[in-house]
Amino acid sequence: MTLDNCSLQIVNSLGQIETQLDYPIGAYTRYKTGGNARLAIFPKTENELKTAVQTLKGFMPYEVIGAGTNLLVSDKGYNGAVIITKNLQEVRLSGNLYIAESGVKLSSVIKDANLNSLGGLEFAIGIPASVGGAVCMNAGCFGKSVGDYVRYVVTDRGTYSRNDCEFGYRTSKFKQEKQAIIKVCFSLNPCESDILEEKIKNYSAMRRNPRGKSCGSVFKNEGYFAGRVIDECGFKGYKIGGARVSPEHANFIIASDSATSQNIYDLIKVIKEKVYEKRQISLTEELVYLGEF
Repeated sequence: MTLDNCSLQIVNSLGQIETQLDYPIGAYTRYKTGGNARLAIFPKTENELKTAVQTLKGFMPYEVIGAGTNLLVSDKGYNGAVIITKNLQEVRLSGNLYIAESGVKLSSVIKDANLNSLGGLEFAIGIPASVGGAVCMNAGCFGKSVGDYVRYVVTDRGTYSRNDCEFGYRTSKFKQEKQAIIKVCFSLNPCESDILEEKIKNYSAMRRNPRGKSCGSVFKNEGYFAGRVIDECGFKGYKIGGARVSPEHANFIIASDSATSQNIYDLIKVIKEKVYEKRQISLTEELVYLGEF
């Protein structure tokens, strides 16, 4: 990937904001596969994130990346910019309101809220996402979703109360409109810490993820359990190259050290085709693609 004048012009326009040309975004993800992004930007403040978005608009395609847990990057890389929010780490507590910037890990919010005797999000303890990513995709499990506990969300375009966030199953206004989440205010419930600790322990035990590198659940559960359907179609343990359907949970694809993103993509494609052929079910990915496949 060559360093072009457009990228250098953007870097110069961003001034003191941290940037890196030809950034290995594939290595940043949970799968550790895929190529480089043309440019990476690492804002440390709300104003820096807003500046990054405004600078990129109209000049270069871009994506906002949190923890990179549900991201599959093309082996060819991404011919655009990634805004990585990992440095946005401020948190603040006001009564039962917990305000966290988008780069904070969701698990950290849950544990810190517990220390302050505030609960509600314990069900999400096993979700390896940042606050911004979790809210953008309205992450959830056990019949609950992160959006249920949101009071308001601040993005590069404004502030939205929960009713304006358009939360749905694994989606939100911010995902649909590609807004950059800056911070989220959660409305939590007072509860004794020892009770919350027991809930966290129980949810953790129920959510034992399969061993190996994965992005979590690959497919959405839309009126059916995707893992069960995939298992019934005989895919547990099925391999393409270095990518394999987990023998422990069929909605997880495990990547070996030799896996490529194309291996994972091809395996997903085969699963979708065969499940539709056998069960007339159209599986939809939770996983997000970056770059051309």
